[in-house]
Amino acid sequence: MNSELLQKIKPPASAWIPGPRTLLRLTGGDRIRFLNGQVTQDLKKLPAGQAVRAAIISSKGRLEADTRIGATADALWLETDFILREAIRSRLEKFIVADDVTPEDFSTSYRLAHFPGLSQPPPGSPNDGLVFQCSRFREPGLDLWIPSSSDWQPDSTSTEQWEPLRIARGLPLWNIDVGPDTLPPEAGFESDAISSTKGCYIGQEVISRLRSVGHVNRHLCVLGTSDTSSKGMGECQTQEGVAVGKISSLALVGNVPGSVALAMIKREQAQPGNSVLAEGSVWTILRHA
Repeated sequence: MNSELLQKIKPPASAWIPGPRTLLRLTGGDRIRFLNGQVTQDLKKLPAGQAVRAAIISSKGRLEADTRIGATADALWLETDFILREAIRSRLEKFIVADDVTPEDFSTSYRLAHFPGLSQPPPGSPNDGLVFQCSRFREPGLDLWIPSSSDWQPDSTSTEQWEPLRIARGLPLWNIDVGPDTLPPEAGFESDAISSTKGCYIGQEVISRLRSVGHVNRHLCVLGTSDTSSKGMGECQTQEGVAVGKISSLALVGNVPGSVALAMIKREQAQPGNSVLAEGSVWTILRHA
């Protein structure tokens, strides 16, 4: 089992993103400055029509949300897991003092479809939706937020086809693969969600300290096995029986024999090429998230 398995996992043409999703609209003259101080990504460089991945973290550097933020001419749109709907809105409102910024909840107003490789909406799609270029699966694609009142449907595939892709790309789910005890560098956020050049934001000192003089003690890893019968959602161990982590997400690849999984693995064992045991199956660490 090696990284060739990951290369064989291709995105479907289109699909609904499993939802619903939290979707907040921020308007007002201070929206960019305000939200830029709340997230790890540099929103001052974000042009209209594009969306970027960003993390919201606590003052102690712990993860509070994995987000995508899109820009339109008059607003910023923040999307995250639906379970965080109230928590993230409350977090933002807590820090609004004299800022000219208004957050509004549009979570039930739109549905999200994603189209890998597209730069324009597909023919026949609603012209009153929100459109963002977004590397949602760490490759170019298009997010189309379709009004809930619209009957339009993309040529959608089942959401199950997206799960192997999500896992193979090392993208975690909240309260499954990551949670409030996670440091963003543990889960690979530095590759596409943390700016190394922007100014101050909440939790920046912790991230900067980890980057310059420290290291994390575990890594979210993408694992692979040729055992298609594996139900290895349990504890990961070395050949000697030492516990080194736990599988949190698992999916059959489908077009080739094999399965992929995500697991948070202790740093000493989390090297690509190493093997771990889980529920009787041998898994190879393919890469960090």
